[in-house]
Amino acid sequence: MHRLTLHRLATVATPVSPGRFATAAGLGLAGSIALSVILRSGGGSASIGFIFVCTIASVPPPDFPQVLTTFAFEPVPTFLLVAVGAAYLSVFATVRSGGQARLASTWRLTSFMIGLLLVLFTVFGPLAAYSSTFLTAHMIQHFVLITIAPPLLLAGAPLTLLLVAAGKRRRDDVLYPVLRAGWFHAITNPVVGVALFALVPLGWYTSGAFEQSLTNVWLHYLGYGIFLFAGIHYWWPVIGGNPSRWQMPHPMRLFYLFALVPIHAFLGSLFYEPSRVMFEDLQALPRYWGPSPLLDQQIAGAMMFIVGEAIGLIATILAAAAWARADERAGQRYDRRARQQGGIGGR
Repeated sequence: MHRLTLHRLATVATPVSPGRFATAAGLGLAGSIALSVILRSGGGSASIGFIFVCTIASVPPPDFPQVLTTFAFEPVPTFLLVAVGAAYLSVFATVRSGGQARLASTWRLTSFMIGLLLVLFTVFGPLAAYSSTFLTAHMIQHFVLITIAPPLLLAGAPLTLLLVAAGKRRRDDVLYPVLRAGWFHAITNPVVGVALFALVPLGWYTSGAFEQSLTNVWLHYLGYGIFLFAGIHYWWPVIGGNPSRWQMPHPMRLFYLFALVPIHAFLGSLFYEPSRVMFEDLQALPRYWGPSPLLDQQIAGAMMFIVGEAIGLIATILAAAAWARADERAGQRYDRRARQQGGIGGR
């Protein structure tokens, strides 16, 4: 399914109904907006056992061990992510009950849901609560949203399942025209993926956007979305299962994945080398526990360098192993054809 062979997705599955989704989504969005207003008017925090739940605007100064059980909850972005999960489950169930059930494998469902749960925990868990205080916490979020969660989400083959579940009419009238459009092929080019993977973090940290996001809730969550978008864009040509015009040969895939190494090395040096705190707002925030702002920044830089290098090398090794397996399968096919032709010629 790596190539854009969309016409082969014939199915007898009952198409999903977008009208019901739109109604439920509208009601859920209205409810999440109302809940946001209620939380802010009432202080925006509550204790549930040993867990402290608050909005991103009412996170208390970090103190151990409370930093491990503080969750920053925002109704609107939470609803959007939960809605994505609900939509995937509905599409998955539709495909599973139809004539293309083999596409809706348990492995794909597990991969997608783990990826989504990682995103939820990353943007609403303790990391999210203190990503505006510790640069290290934000850096861990960076890795999850741009490097770890996207491959898991894409391995769930969401676009392939949507094409099957949509039904022939909606595929022909809505989805195919988009997927076959020249502009879609242009923006999904792997070169664009590499550029986004490098430029989104660089722009976020050097343009002032990160520092503004420390006090702007909507920019804060928009940043999460941008990082996740860049990660999905980068990994799309690498992870099979979703239609794509850009099928990279194995040598090109190795080069593409190895680009992770210099990108993370440069970003790591950006934080590790300065002898002063880059973001004054982080230095001004109160903290009762944890490293000093400068040490926190250096840890974030070292993490970017070490973990980023490791992820890049692991991805490259896995791609090389996949290349070797592909060559082995090609060799086996060649041997089978040679034996068949030899048998025919010898008769």
